[in-house]
Amino acid sequence: MRRLRRSLVAAAAATALTATTAQAAVQVSQSGWQWGNPTPQGNTLRGIDFNSGAGYAIGDAGTALRTDDGGETWLGLATGTSQNLQRVQAVTRDVVVILGGNGCVVRRSDDGGRTFRKIYVLAEIDCPEPVQAVHFVDPQTGYLFLRNGNVLRTTDAGETFSRQTAVPGTTGSTGGGSAVPADAIFTTPDAGIVFIAGTNIAYRTTDAGISWTQEKDIDTGSVQGLKRLDADSAFAFGPDTLLRTDDNGETWKRRGAGSGVTITGISCATSDLCLLTTEQGSRILRTENGGGTAEPITASTQALFAAGFQSPTRAVALGVGGSTVVSDDGGKNYRPVGGDIAGSFPFGLRLGPAANIAFALGARGQLARTDNGGVTWRAVNVATSADMQDTSFASATEGYALDQRGGLFRTQNGGQSWSTLDPGTTSPPRAVITSGELVLLAGPRGIRRGTGGERFDAIDSGPARRAAVDKFDRAGSALFAYGTTTAIRSTNRGSSWSLFALPGRKNRRGKLVPYRIQDLEMTSATKGYVLDIEGRVWFTTNGGRRWTESAGVGTNRGLALAFGTDSGGYLTLSEYTADRGASYVMRTSDSGRTWRPQRIATGTFPGTEGVISPTNTKSYALTSTPAAGGEIFRSLFFTDRGGDAGTPSQLTLERVPALTKRKLRAEGGRISVKGALRGAQGGERIVVSARSTKSTRWTSQVVQAGANGGSFTARFRASGSTLVVAHWAGDSGRQGAGTRVLGVRVK
Repeated sequence: MRRLRRSLVAAAAATALTATTAQAAVQVSQSGWQWGNPTPQGNTLRGIDFNSGAGYAIGDAGTALRTDDGGETWLGLATGTSQNLQRVQAVTRDVVVILGGNGCVVRRSDDGGRTFRKIYVLAEIDCPEPVQAVHFVDPQTGYLFLRNGNVLRTTDAGETFSRQTAVPGTTGSTGGGSAVPADAIFTTPDAGIVFIAGTNIAYRTTDAGISWTQEKDIDTGSVQGLKRLDADSAFAFGPDTLLRTDDNGETWKRRGAGSGVTITGISCATSDLCLLTTEQGSRILRTENGGGTAEPITASTQALFAAGFQSPTRAVALGVGGSTVVSDDGGKNYRPVGGDIAGSFPFGLRLGPAANIAFALGARGQLARTDNGGVTWRAVNVATSADMQDTSFASATEGYALDQRGGLFRTQNGGQSWSTLDPGTTSPPRAVITSGELVLLAGPRGIRRGTGGERFDAIDSGPARRAAVDKFDRAGSALFAYGTTTAIRSTNRGSSWSLFALPGRKNRRGKLVPYRIQDLEMTSATKGYVLDIEGRVWFTTNGGRRWTESAGVGTNRGLALAFGTDSGGYLTLSEYTADRGASYVMRTSDSGRTWRPQRIATGTFPGTEGVISPTNTKSYALTSTPAAGGEIFRSLFFTDRGGDAGTPSQLTLERVPALTKRKLRAEGGRISVKGALRGAQGGERIVVSARSTKSTRWTSQVVQAGANGGSFTARFRASGSTLVVAHWAGDSGRQGAGTRVLGVRVK
């Protein structure tokens, strides 16, 4: 509960503000976190489709969005997948189908994107039969074209499929071959056309895919995609290719707008007015003559990979890092929607004086600040060129900032201007905290104390005199200062300090040796949590006299802690086994007995304070921004509901009877653990972790829940008694879950 002066009035005001603005924020695809920067969101978008005014956009990391006002505002959709999405079809205003994950993710929503369900593919990684293309003629009837050429047809909205005749020339066809379908379009439930990827070869069916005949009159080209305009007109496109038919596919003629470019998508307002996107993304091509010629338009400094018409005048284009631009003149001129504060803030987050205010520590004298609960952020420039180390605000206007060279600065106008202060030492302080007019500096040894920005004097008495502390933590009226092996506490605003016992082990002489710690997060003068350098989480309820391990985290990958109450908080992770390359937190609501994973975004957390929590439900997060290139940290998130989304899930492990050492040897030195995810569809990825009771190191494996009751099994090598715990990160409409620790006794 760092650097927060509690104020019930401020908290109530913050809640009211958030309630009026949170609808403008975009929720991430797999949890209840929302984007604060960049806006509307920061994942690259690669496809868009409109139907009856409703627009759906999809892209990297399972991102799916909906707009009902032509791209002015967006709603984040919980797809339940973190795989990249490549194709989207708005079948009706509220029925949408998405394809991605290298053909292993096919999901459908029938409620406007509020929830998605799996279609055909259950195991969404390394699936045996990837889907190359999907096309629904109407909400009930649709086709899947597999990469091996097999064709599947549904007449019940994707609940069941029947296998039709494979596309000629493909692996699945009677004659065999190496051809791969590119895309398909249907004009009736039974009549459609499929192209072979990289060629101008197409096959037609009029009997629902039972038989196929080759189309003869097609100009040369290399087709990768299709776009249907109406019952008679369609485009086929790809590298140096734009073909058009106006006679229901009987003939396909080359159009000049495709020459010299690789077209990746098409959207048309009329049969002649269309926008074409290209592989490079540097330009949008606009044609007013049905693709005969096209005018290149540069609409953004970021590459744009998708464009669509909501109406003949309203157009939307999307691309790298969530860049969004809209046009009100038929795609000629554009203006941006949302924005990005730029810069990088790799040194963590700090709480402000009220729950709706927070800061991110940036490079070269920059702070990022929010005053509306994380919905929007702005850059604040401190009067230094050095990287920021810490900041603390006593009110919305008065605060202090510390840079990494030890420079101390004060503002009395919310950061518009800063004055330089003398910290009273040549050794650079490492942390700053305010308490009313009082200002405290910590580290590298000892604590210095000043009032109102005046002279700072060292505290000469007690453990604060020479303590190796470099961080502060505030818990109600108590202040804590701590370092790797030392923690001290003050209950009188820093006037005097006492030693605070950390978790540790007794040496041979019976003396307690503290564990080296990464983070301390106290929720009151006597209750709180510690993360040690082994990644173990400990909690105390009696002021450090006794510490108990919270083994339910099941990982050694912890970076930092953030708790808004005694029972609710987060552990940020450097890696989550089932989804590497993404930023995950472990969330607990029961004082650390169980933990559930929450996925925030692609990228990583900074090494410290990537998440902060002023209350049980209000929290902020900071991650890197892969789309910006390199380790740029400016993806900012917030949540007003603890990061959860959807209905709670239940994950359980079955009790394992005690084993004798002889029985363990007979089992090859392995223990087998079974569990279940209630209500599983099948294919959900469960992380099961095990650790010897005599060790600190966890080993993990990823197993899949079966469709038969969500059951799963994991086997671990063991030499003695073992602890086991399982976690699941959630899905569309369902929260993540974690089990209690299961003890497997070997006697």
